[in-house]
Amino acid sequence: MTQRTETVNRDDAATTRDHELEAAPTSGTSAGGTNGTNAGGTSAGGTDSKNSGRRIAARFAPAIARRLRMVAMRARFRRAHFGARCDIRRGLHLSMAHGARVWFGRECVLDRDMTIECFGRLRVGNGVIFGHHCTLAARESVEIGDDCLIAEMVSIRDHDHCFDRLDIPTSAQGMLSSPVVIGRNVWLGAKVTITRGICIGDNAIVGANSVVTRDVPANAIAVGSPARVIKMRDDKSVDDKSVDEKASGESKSGAKS
Repeated sequence: MTQRTETVNRDDAATTRDHELEAAPTSGTSAGGTNGTNAGGTSAGGTDSKNSGRRIAARFAPAIARRLRMVAMRARFRRAHFGARCDIRRGLHLSMAHGARVWFGRECVLDRDMTIECFGRLRVGNGVIFGHHCTLAARESVEIGDDCLIAEMVSIRDHDHCFDRLDIPTSAQGMLSSPVVIGRNVWLGAKVTITRGICIGDNAIVGANSVVTRDVPANAIAVGSPARVIKMRDDKSVDDKSVDEKASGESKSGAKS
């Protein structure tokens, strides 16, 4: 009887021990759960921090790059002036002869792959925006007023080749130059060409692909090759002949003054 009682007691103790083991979490599970949670939280925090750093870098990188380009241009071309907050994009080619002067006002935008060749004087006002692949070439003088929009691939030159003689190559006949003056708030469409000696008045618009070979009066809209005034911005409707006469009259009066 005693032996049987001891056997029952041992069985009860074993059963109790088994229940306790089942009820209690294993050390591996506890450590894994706790450590896994902590590790996951730490990893997520690190990822968020990295992503935040990348966002900040992406936000300020363009401004830093523009600033560095500005510093490099000012160091390389000390006779060229670029006003405050000018935005100079990549690929700008600037060539200046001895004694040449280049002046850009504040808040100008020079889009990528722009070419500037100056042998005389180039002056650009405040807030002028140039599209990509524009060309400015001044042997004598090119002046552009404030707040102009110069679309992509526009060419503005104050000189031409001489081509009077047939017995020698055109390249050997020299150059002719006359100042170019573009007023305030002028919009030149894509691929416009401005030839030497041209004066474009304030608020004028020149349509895309036009070749300007004569003066454009203020507030006029001109298109074509060669460009011809088709409308005045301050008139609802206008006769083409009267517009041409007005343009011719303003050109002559400007030349006399």
